[in-house]
Amino acid sequence: MSHSLFAGSWRGGSLKWLAFYRPVLDAPVWFLLAVLSLTAVLGVRFYSEPRLSVGTRVDRAIVAPRTVEVTDRSETEKARREASRAAVQVYDYDPLVDAQVGDRLDDLLTEGDQIVATAGKLPYLNPGILTSEAQQYLRAMPQAGWRRLKQLALSPGTPLAETLPTLERQILASLSNRREGGEVDNLIVAIERSRLAYGQALSRLRTAPIVFQDRLLGLTPAQWQDVADQARLVTRRLLAIGIVPKLDPELREKGITAQLPANFDILQRRIATDLVLSVLTPNLRVDPLQTLREAEQSVQNVEDIRIKIQKGQVLLDKGDMVTPRWFAILDQLDLTQRGINWPELGLLAVIQIVAFSTFLGIDKRLGRACLCKRDYLLTLVVALGTAIIGVIIGNSWGWGGFLPFIAAGLLLGNFYGSLRGSVALLALAVPFWYGLALPPTIFWPVLAGGLVAAVQVGRLRSREEMAFLGVLAAAVQGGVYALLNLVFPAGYDWRELLVHTGEMFGGGLVCSIVALGASPYLERLFDVVTPVRLSELANPNQPLLKRLATEAPGTFQHTLFVANLAEAAARCLGDNADLVRTGTLYHDIGKMVRPRYFIENQMGLPNPHLQLDDPWRSAAVIRDHVTDGLKLARRHGLPQVIQNFIPEHQGTIRIAYFHHQACEEVGAENVRDEDFTYPGPAPQSRETGLVMLADACEAALRSLKDVTEPEAVAMVQRILAARWREGQLKDSDLKEEELPQIAKSFVKVWKEQNHQRIRYPAACTGQTEFQPVRR
Repeated sequence: MSHSLFAGSWRGGSLKWLAFYRPVLDAPVWFLLAVLSLTAVLGVRFYSEPRLSVGTRVDRAIVAPRTVEVTDRSETEKARREASRAAVQVYDYDPLVDAQVGDRLDDLLTEGDQIVATAGKLPYLNPGILTSEAQQYLRAMPQAGWRRLKQLALSPGTPLAETLPTLERQILASLSNRREGGEVDNLIVAIERSRLAYGQALSRLRTAPIVFQDRLLGLTPAQWQDVADQARLVTRRLLAIGIVPKLDPELREKGITAQLPANFDILQRRIATDLVLSVLTPNLRVDPLQTLREAEQSVQNVEDIRIKIQKGQVLLDKGDMVTPRWFAILDQLDLTQRGINWPELGLLAVIQIVAFSTFLGIDKRLGRACLCKRDYLLTLVVALGTAIIGVIIGNSWGWGGFLPFIAAGLLLGNFYGSLRGSVALLALAVPFWYGLALPPTIFWPVLAGGLVAAVQVGRLRSREEMAFLGVLAAAVQGGVYALLNLVFPAGYDWRELLVHTGEMFGGGLVCSIVALGASPYLERLFDVVTPVRLSELANPNQPLLKRLATEAPGTFQHTLFVANLAEAAARCLGDNADLVRTGTLYHDIGKMVRPRYFIENQMGLPNPHLQLDDPWRSAAVIRDHVTDGLKLARRHGLPQVIQNFIPEHQGTIRIAYFHHQACEEVGAENVRDEDFTYPGPAPQSRETGLVMLADACEAALRSLKDVTEPEAVAMVQRILAARWREGQLKDSDLKEEELPQIAKSFVKVWKEQNHQRIRYPAACTGQTEFQPVRR
């Protein structure tokens, strides 16, 4: 009993898995073709793979088969890397910086001039009376000390204070010697006047730039003038030589002091140096492009390092490890035992089988409008194109940024919607990663760019928007690359990282341009309808629509109303509203061939059917608008999915008016139904089914006057129910329980287009009587 239960459970699980992968069984030829072709392209690196690889140990001694010179690629690459690093940086001169530095220095020196002028001249007394050093000391000494010194100088007979500093004793002696003639009073007045000016200068110095500090007043005006002149001269010289960024501050300071005169004292040197340092700014900036060219030229100048190997020379002993250097040497001697790596090719095929099977299963689960064989073929073409470009450019040439995942994302997302396009791109990603051995810093950026393109393109409605999306996806690709290399450094300097990031962005941009150029051709070749193409076909300036508006204006107005009804219903049910609207615009183009035979185009003119007076011929004319429409659609290259709206919107319904007229003339038993029914087929999709229902309700809704909304809904539901009973919707995938929603959406559009208008007074309309407005 338990065994049977287990078996039943296993069978149930197997059936679920079998159902999930049933699409693989439904398209075995396409599936096999996809796996084999992509394996053949992505597995190129396995065709000639060495059995000896880096890190393996040899099981026997390897001897040189001949005397030959080989390139030591490892040492050559090392020498070229050193040459690239040692390449001189190229700088570009910025004259604007010189002007800014000069302005800042002039501002500082003007401030210094004003402070020195406020402090007054020095010496302010005859040096024969007091030395310059003494005068400077007097004006700067504290107020308490000056009061004591002044009192001693003014008091007759006061002995010299032995406790005073030497300089103060000398000052006191000089003042005391001039006490008798009253000269000392004048000297004290002059000293106090200088002290007052010095105090004002000191107050101003507290708010001055920090470069001056308290040192500026230690200079005489003449010394300060020398400092200002030299600061200007040194600054001009250094700017003329050129200031490079990130120069060591100590070196910069030494360069300034070396330019100063030898007769400058320590204070002058310090102030002049600080002034120049405070304003000096690099006026040279690195020119990345020219620097890169210099580095490339340096690398090109490094010749290959070659080593001579003698025949019979033992290259590796048994048990030695193959290093990258020895692998390159052995490979040049054809000693790496290259051949087809069948296990790796088989694993790549298995990875693709799992990835593609999962994609097909998910596609089936996505519900409506699953892909058909033509779509699978187009997907394979995009995948093969991506693979071939990836192998040739991205892998062989090392241009990782040109892996066209962005192109694949734009195309697949545009053709089959954001969700299906993203799933298809992810299904391709794993085989690409394994087959091309993509490093993470390449794989994740190109996948991120491709996913951004696939997710966003489904929302776009113009080629211009797709172009902008291509720029965004390329920026994402470059940004993710830079971020990964910053988080996981690969040994690049900032110049190399900048170049590689630009390469990733540029490669993504080129891929998006390729996708934009290829998209219209692929759409035509595989008859794919994309949102962008639908938007273009729905443009009223399309030749067929312009003819319809001109040659059959009544039909054109009828078409617009039907399009509004069907589009509203499609949005309500979550169907493809863009496809519904575009298909509706073309569903009656066959009426342009004989527009007067359709009542909406007669506009009061005689009815041509009255002249025919033959219901069979009239029915044939009405029926022919379907075949005429198909001929016009094919002639103008409309996609098949748009052509389907022309016969399917009428299905196999009966041309009731002329059928009834024929029955009255010859009797119902003598009338063949096929003479009075449309050729069909009945709607084969939800979209064409909605257009059939909208077309059936259009005339009835236009004829409604002064009815309530529930009455309008009830009338529309009766028309929809009649179509359902006739079996016209059995193949459309529409459900009977959706009919009330469709009816309500139709009535909502009718209400919006037939709202009550304001009745204007007679004075505004020219009427003789004012009719009140009903509210």
